[in-house]
Amino acid sequence: MTIRDWPKDERPREKLLLRGPTSLSDAELLAVFLRTGVRGKTAVDLARELLRHFGGLAPLLDAGRADLSAASGIGIAKYARSKRRWSSAAAIWRRGFIARIPFPRRRPPAAISCTA
Repeated sequence: MTIRDWPKDERPREKLLLRGPTSLSDAELLAVFLRTGVRGKTAVDLARELLRHFGGLAPLLDAGRADLSAASGIGIAKYARSKRRWSSAAAIWRRGFIARIPFPRRRPPAAISCTA
């Protein structure tokens, strides 16, 4: 089953938009950054596997390409995209921009346009 088969309000990206970042688990938040899974695994499955393998988000974010590839089969393109996103997110967090982003707390599902 792919994430597209999940109810729309349970998909990580849509859940983020509906309920805000605090409603997501570390695996779901990481899945949003990863964007896609790998063959046979959804982005959430891959995120859970990575978090379990590295022992948490901080060690995972410090992992190098060889470590990530060996653990999950992540190729150079996904590694580069993910590192760029993680670096950007860390910079935003350090600068305090997160507190200024107006995440919606709760909207009816009909108010969100979801394309799958």
